[in-house]
Amino acid sequence: MLVDIFITYKDREELFEKSLKSFIENTPRDLYRLTIVCDNGRIPHVLAVNDYAGTTYLSMVDHILVHKDNLGLGPSINQALGHIDVLNRYYADDTSPDNDRVTDFICYCQDDLLYSPKWLEKMLSFFCLLENEHNLGFASGVECVEHEVRENLGRGLVLKDYIRAAQMFARREYWMSMWPIPRHDPETGQVRAHPHNGMGSGADWYFIRNHPNSVCETGKTCLVIPGLVKHMGYKEST
Repeated sequence: MLVDIFITYKDREELFEKSLKSFIENTPRDLYRLTIVCDNGRIPHVLAVNDYAGTTYLSMVDHILVHKDNLGLGPSINQALGHIDVLNRYYADDTSPDNDRVTDFICYCQDDLLYSPKWLEKMLSFFCLLENEHNLGFASGVECVEHEVRENLGRGLVLKDYIRAAQMFARREYWMSMWPIPRHDPETGQVRAHPHNGMGSGADWYFIRNHPNSVCETGKTCLVIPGLVKHMGYKEST
């Protein structure tokens, strides 16, 4: 196991079902541990009823965290990262380690992505290959045309200083160096997400340019592999 993946879910049942099916069909089970955060008080219907290769979708998920009330993206990411970090520290115990359950990377994915074959293997391979040479902070398979290309590396790879929170991949230690996301958002000068109906979550900006260890503050950049995943629900994102 190499990657802890977490997905945040809220209300968009049809998009989530398409996304989960795409994820399972294109992601080798032995590479990831999957956590789903349900930020609306209920578990998606697809996890309870649909089958995949003779087994339920629920069996493909390792952990489900459910909020009674909608807390917003910031608390959901905080909860997922805290949960993942505690699991890893537990299994990395010096006296009784279980290294097969310790991961080096964390990948956050929204609930509305479509995945291409071998997306995770490619993400891992290119990130590890280019990490030191280009001082990478995060990687993403989502292309955001509004963010300027810093450098074209060829082979369909580009460097950008800004990426969306639709997908963010990085080393576990780097994520946790900026944990937790604070309630106050310096980008908007207000409380994140609530009471603003989700607008102003600012999770991407926090990791990209707000925290002292963020990409921009430390001179890092981000690897983007356009087309690796597709953000089908971007028009509904906050």
